[in-house]
Amino acid sequence: MPLLSNTFAIFLLATLFVYYSCPKKFQWICLLAANTVFYLYSGIGNVFFIVASACITFFSAKVVSDMNTALKSRKNEVSKEEFKILKKKTQHKKRIVLVIMLLLNIGVLFYLKYWRVLIGAKTLLLPLGISYYTLQAISYFMDVYNAKIEKETNFAKFLLFISFFPQLIMGPINRYGNQGVQLKSEHAFDFENIKRGVMLILYGGLKKYLIADMLYTRIGSILDPYYENLPGCVIAFGILMYSFYQYADFSGGIDMFLGIAELFGIKMQPNFKQPYFSTSIANFWQRWHISLGQWMRDYVFYPFALTTSMQNVGKWCTKHLGKHFGRVIPACIANIVVFMLVGVWHGPELHFFVWGLYNGLLIALSDILKPAFEAINTRLKINTKSKGWKVFQIVRTFFLVNIGWYFDRIVNVKQSFVYLKNTFIHFGNPKILASQSYMRDIMGRISNFESQIICVFIGCAIMFVVSIMKENKIDVYASIQKKNIAVRWLAYYIPLILIILSFTFSAGDAGFMYAQY
Repeated sequence: MPLLSNTFAIFLLATLFVYYSCPKKFQWICLLAANTVFYLYSGIGNVFFIVASACITFFSAKVVSDMNTALKSRKNEVSKEEFKILKKKTQHKKRIVLVIMLLLNIGVLFYLKYWRVLIGAKTLLLPLGISYYTLQAISYFMDVYNAKIEKETNFAKFLLFISFFPQLIMGPINRYGNQGVQLKSEHAFDFENIKRGVMLILYGGLKKYLIADMLYTRIGSILDPYYENLPGCVIAFGILMYSFYQYADFSGGIDMFLGIAELFGIKMQPNFKQPYFSTSIANFWQRWHISLGQWMRDYVFYPFALTTSMQNVGKWCTKHLGKHFGRVIPACIANIVVFMLVGVWHGPELHFFVWGLYNGLLIALSDILKPAFEAINTRLKINTKSKGWKVFQIVRTFFLVNIGWYFDRIVNVKQSFVYLKNTFIHFGNPKILASQSYMRDIMGRISNFESQIICVFIGCAIMFVVSIMKENKIDVYASIQKKNIAVRWLAYYIPLILIILSFTFSAGDAGFMYAQY
């Protein structure tokens, strides 16, 4: 169900009306019904997969929760030695349930998303949001497994958590401890929630439709064809556009879905924190797709880094290479594994794996070489607390992130390396190279962009100002509400007018990039 459609508008308004009109104790049933309608619209067959995932996870969590309860109840009934033996047996049984749950959940995802590529089969249509709700289901199970949260006893309420429609298309990957409680709670109509939600939707729409959709076709015109001698200046321009496109598309979509959830009084997990103001690659991934990064940290990085094998690696490095290497090497290996998995999560194609490996290696090297960098800064007497140094770090990180986008955006890995080489050693002069046939072809496909670039520039300027305010810990909505009525209304009407204006120039809704993952 496209967001930019009368169908979705009617669906959303009707859901809101019923949600706030019905007795509050039935609100969760209203949301569950809305989720079902929304998902059925994507295809009746897709419902089977999300219900199957919910069933597998719900009953697996119930089994391990019952095991935790039974073990806890026996603690004061047996001796310490007997309890240790009992605990070990319980852990073994829980691991069996864990493995079965993972095999079933990830097995379905692997078959639908990856197996077709490995065997060269025809493309299968992925069920809506399967990459997101699978991780969300696993996070619930793991939190119950580790006794961090209580199990949900009502399957319908658990299904509501898995299928909440604003999160299905592109996340965020919410946690049951926060999201589940909100979805089951009663919510009174609050006009402040409506105003904040509408402003989020409009701001997200501005990023999506005024920036991302304007840039979408132009980026493909530059980066999709393969010209071995394409000058680096043209490639760099395409990658720079992609950098803004991807952020505007993904964060804009997330803002819109956060705003929709806000209309119902539900606060989903934020997914972005001004990532292009990051001072390192590690910091960038703490700010970009936050929910996926936290999921990988809690359920892959720490469990892997704290395994006996990794601890033994750390001890060996401490003994032979020193304390610094003993501390960072296990984390470096874990980071590389995590980012390779993040790359594969995006898709089965080789370029995603290379992109993930690039980021993992960068973070690992920065940790390993940290003492060397600090020594250089000390010798050069660089004031690492100064604003100038922070600006340098931001520019450096933006540069390194954009190198990574070569592997993320350019599907052919050989082409991405060739284009990266051209960017550094064959930058070229676009005026001289404009006479080349392939340049005329490219310029023909990105013609009539002059009028649209003004709209993109306005959108980017607004996005930059808002990001600056957020980076300085200013609540943009609260700040606007303190202004006079003219400013408050302009905050709603300006994005709306710009969004409507963007439809004059763009080819239409290009869909959400991260919906395909």
